[in-house]
Amino acid sequence: MSLVDPNTPKDARPLGLPDSDNLKLVFSDEFTTAELDTTKWTARDQDRGKGNSGLEWWYKSSNVRKATGNNALAIDVGKISDTVYSGGRIDSQGKFDFTFGTLECRMHIPPTIGHLAAAWLQSAVGLPEGPNVTARTGSEIDIIESFSTENQYAVTLHWGGYGQYHKQSSVTVAAPNLHNTWYHTLGLSWQSDKMLFTFDGNIIRTITDANLISQVREFPIFSNEVISFAQGDIRKAPLDASCTVYVDYVRIWQ
Repeated sequence: MSLVDPNTPKDARPLGLPDSDNLKLVFSDEFTTAELDTTKWTARDQDRGKGNSGLEWWYKSSNVRKATGNNALAIDVGKISDTVYSGGRIDSQGKFDFTFGTLECRMHIPPTIGHLAAAWLQSAVGLPEGPNVTARTGSEIDIIESFSTENQYAVTLHWGGYGQYHKQSSVTVAAPNLHNTWYHTLGLSWQSDKMLFTFDGNIIRTITDANLISQVREFPIFSNEVISFAQGDIRKAPLDASCTVYVDYVRIWQ
């Protein structure tokens, strides 16, 4: 079964990345169907824990929907109670993963008010733990985490698990008009010896340290996260469409 959306343009190539003419499209979703394509994606229901403020947050599948009158995926945020808020997440775990390739997505990044837009990869084998573990055995690869109220975002790698052995490498990059231009194109060229991250066709982070480059299968994730390190106060967010993350497409080549 092909995981390439027939609506993806035949000549689609990643923006701003060199040597892309020989790449083959292996996965794509243009989000034109009436419902989420569950052959590719799972929308999650998951308790995400509590932050320092005492607020609790969840992923709720009810926050994932097809955007009305628009060929895009919408991921909303909402309020469950005075102390419990919800975002949303889709991922392709168990349905599609890959080692090395180029991912490109086009997203609307709403203003950050205690929640953030994220596009990321997660290791299909999890994050092995230990004092000497490197990212080569699997990492979380954050293409974007829009943690800031300013026109900037984090490009981050996490490895070694999420406990005592957790390590990360993070760079905050400038992103002109991040929140006030409707769509932006974000990309990752992941090779065995190099990773290039792009914003609107410009390379904004390059990684060549071998110990930072995952060598295992990873799967894509898109989320709208209510989380403590996102700037602003979720209790002051309007919790309407102005807080929604929209994903116009995702395409992966190898």
